[in-house]
Amino acid sequence: MLVSERAVVRLPVEMPLDKAALLGCAVLTGVGAVRNRARVAAGDTVAVIGCGGVGLNAVQAARLVGASRVIAVDLNPAKLERARQFGATDVVDASQSDPVDTVLALTGGGVDHALEVVGRGSTVEQAFAMTGVRGTTTVVGVARPDDIARLSPAIFMATEKRVQGSRMGSGNFRLDVPLYCDMYLRGQLMLDELISEVIDLSEVNRGLAELDGSDGARSVIRFD
Repeated sequence: MLVSERAVVRLPVEMPLDKAALLGCAVLTGVGAVRNRARVAAGDTVAVIGCGGVGLNAVQAARLVGASRVIAVDLNPAKLERARQFGATDVVDASQSDPVDTVLALTGGGVDHALEVVGRGSTVEQAFAMTGVRGTTTVVGVARPDDIARLSPAIFMATEKRVQGSRMGSGNFRLDVPLYCDMYLRGQLMLDELISEVIDLSEVNRGLAELDGSDGARSVIRFD
């Protein structure tokens, strides 16, 4: 494969390549959204909607920066349990209760930061609704072009909330990837736990077909 030199980053020689493969999307996007775009600070409260590979990394990034409360929201109990392993202090099963009401009750009025990692207008609306006064909603999920989120203009003035987007972690991958490698090698960043399955190239079609319905976090393709 031929790529531009601008798309290449040097890895530490100690970095296992199967773990490094995770850094190109899920880790870069989830951790970067928290560190670079939302800029979650120690003591902040955080809600993450969607606990797939990207959402899990948002959860662990919030833990790493010292968030006082990290609330994971999903429809899948297995994913919520994995979110606990990555640092969620609370989990909300959106199939069993209204996630907005639950988060508002848990926090006494809303979180400082809500990260939407699903890519749907309805979950963007939920993220905004569970954000407290002067809080920030960061949209990380990739939505369909025709999907719409409806937010009342009056709320922006009354609450001073804001909504922003984050693409690929909003950072510099040539700086961020080596940093995340170092964090992994120091035992700070959980990467081993992200790998739910290792498959051969011959199984790639099955792996793709299971992306939407799988309980796993990330599959790694082995080429040898």
